[in-house]
Amino acid sequence: MILVNYVVNNYVLLFELIGLLILLKISAHVSTTDKKITLIVILLLFLESLFSFLEIWTQSFETYTVLRPLFTACKYSIYPPIIFLLMQITLEKKSSKKKALLFLIPELICVPIFFTSQWTKLVAYYDENNKYQGGALSYLPYILFAFYAVLFLVYNIIYFKQYSKTYRRIIYFIVFGSIIGAILYILFYEEYDFTDLFTASIVLYYLCFYIHLSKVDPLTRIGNRQSYYHSIIENNDSITGVVSIDMNNLKLTNDTYGHEEGDRALKTIAQVMSNNCGKKGTAYRIGGDEFVILYVNATEDEVKAGLENVKNAMDKTPYTCAYGYEMRIKKEDIEDIVRISDQKMYTNKALLKRRKDDK
Repeated sequence: MILVNYVVNNYVLLFELIGLLILLKISAHVSTTDKKITLIVILLLFLESLFSFLEIWTQSFETYTVLRPLFTACKYSIYPPIIFLLMQITLEKKSSKKKALLFLIPELICVPIFFTSQWTKLVAYYDENNKYQGGALSYLPYILFAFYAVLFLVYNIIYFKQYSKTYRRIIYFIVFGSIIGAILYILFYEEYDFTDLFTASIVLYYLCFYIHLSKVDPLTRIGNRQSYYHSIIENNDSITGVVSIDMNNLKLTNDTYGHEEGDRALKTIAQVMSNNCGKKGTAYRIGGDEFVILYVNATEDEVKAGLENVKNAMDKTPYTCAYGYEMRIKKEDIEDIVRISDQKMYTNKALLKRRKDDK
């Protein structure tokens, strides 16, 4: 009977978790590591819903039982690790992941406090009549959750800073929408459980992240061709400049030093472009060694300055590229602007080849 009640009361949550499992199975853009993290998150969300249900069930007991503070402590302890695991998805460097482990310290400090509160009476404990009592640190679970929620928001803002503003807005919506929902629960329900709201927020976050990954080049971590086309459609009226960049001698690099060195070259070039093209430019890899920077609401001086910064930064690497740019003055068709930019880039490429041959 308890199992039936659990399924009925948590059907929407279980439906969402199973759906997330299916999405994870069919997603071709998610790395093996991120898939493992997602599976752990799904397991923890399931356990959170189970502990919340059992804690509510023990509320019906006429006398105190040790199960209730145990389930309460478990419920308090699971939310932070879930948020921490979600943060790992936005960390691409192993060094960053190791540094992030320091953020587990508050959770490691609080967990023993939660599990001993029935005797220390610091957070939540229950009297012999099974009535809730709040200790001096009764708000500690909420403070701990808020700490990790803010940390999650900051990490995602930093991660999505190099991509479209749309993703940052979605993250704002998910975080602040969840906060508003929690406040409404507290104000209008005597007994409230945030598990459904929390799970819905995470499923929405994963959907956003999966869509984002489908538009990112897996090698260079900048926008892929699909993202490039989407940006042209989304910002068609605002694109004012296009820069075309093509790496020189990629085939020679691959043939001489191996494809691993070729991949390293492409990643370096993409990083140089992304870091130096300026705030109004966005870099995309649209082919093997072909890159484009789209400038939105940028003047020609800003485009030229961004291109010059890219060239100067590229000169500090072992790799060389050909460049071309074109401005959009009278709302010309964007394909025509890209074609002219490409032509200028190929002219520059031929000039570089002649100079090399002359030497």
